Amino acid sequence: MAKTPTRAGLLKEVAALRKHIATLEATPSGGRSQTDLEIALRERIKELDCMYTISTFREIHFQAPDRFLQSVTDCLPKSWQFPEHACARIIYGGRQYITEGFAEGKWRMASDVVIDGRSAGVVEVFYRKVVPTSATGPFLKEEYALLRAVAERVGSVMMHMKALADLRAAHRALQRERQALQEANIALRTVLSRLEEEKKEIKASIAVNIQKVIMPIVFELELEVTGRQRSYVTLLRRSLQEIASPFLTHISRDHMQLTPVEIAIGTMIRNGLSTKEIAQLRCISPATVRRHRENVRRKLGLQNRKANLATYLQGSIAGESVDSIDMTPSPPEPLAEETTPFDAWDLSNLPGDDDAPQT
Repeated sequence: MAKTPTRAGLLKEVAALRKHIATLEATPSGGRSQTDLEIALRERIKELDCMYTISTFREIHFQAPDRFLQSVTDCLPKSWQFPEHACARIIYGGRQYITEGFAEGKWRMASDVVIDGRSAGVVEVFYRKVVPTSATGPFLKEEYALLRAVAERVGSVMMHMKALADLRAAHRALQRERQALQEANIALRTVLSRLEEEKKEIKASIAVNIQKVIMPIVFELELEVTGRQRSYVTLLRRSLQEIASPFLTHISRDHMQLTPVEIAIGTMIRNGLSTKEIAQLRCISPATVRRHRENVRRKLGLQNRKANLATYLQGSIAGESVDSIDMTPSPPEPLAEETTPFDAWDLSNLPGDDDAPQT
């Protein structure tokens, strides 16, 4: 396919041809008629004017296909040899665009508008009245070439317009999808916020019920039992007081490899119970407790480190990092003193701490 001339190139060629015609007209002719060369030059100027005008319409009506096609149709007749008798029509996309006073005549020339290798329309020029003809008809061979160039230019412009329209439609679709996603995200955030609020409400409700309903019963039970049973009740009371704490959730989430028994023993260690006390409460040997302690240390990444297990577990409830916890071995702290009136209870019958603390 030949390279499409630019508007600047067309203007330059038109100016050169007009200058040549002016030179011919200024030359004394001795009363002779126009030569074939002068006619050919004038026709060439009209052809170039037509292509330049179509390029201008492309810039003006690039976003209005109908106006572009109608403007091209209107400019075609004046580019032919007998413009007063010529009319034009463009059929494209099931619609037709005609010049004023259009009427099909005996003489017709046409060229297909080809897009993506198939005919998408046609550009036609008619002579409505009888005009002087040559042996090959009223149309010049240059006019056939011009019509083919016009059809090719129309096809190129319409293809670009279609591509631009498709791009804009895709952009609008993306904008709608983006808006829908933003609305969905807002709705999702609202739902998540509401779920978090409900979670906090449920947690607060559980804590209140434990404090006002269950804890008084546990206090009374703790007064009634002695010895080993009191240790169980004390541990139960402290576990209930911390039921809403993040310790169990933190341990279960971040250390899923811990078994339920190891989590239970870790809870007792965190509450300051010694190995012997844990063994007595769970009716197992101290050696078994020490083995569980070592397993817990290994799974928590504390093996071969100078970190006190009880201190580590107590620090994890406050969200402390391992580096911020005191790594110096220290004996397990005794059961924390309570601020409730039960601090004055006689705990002399609780099992003694005869076992050395494990770290």
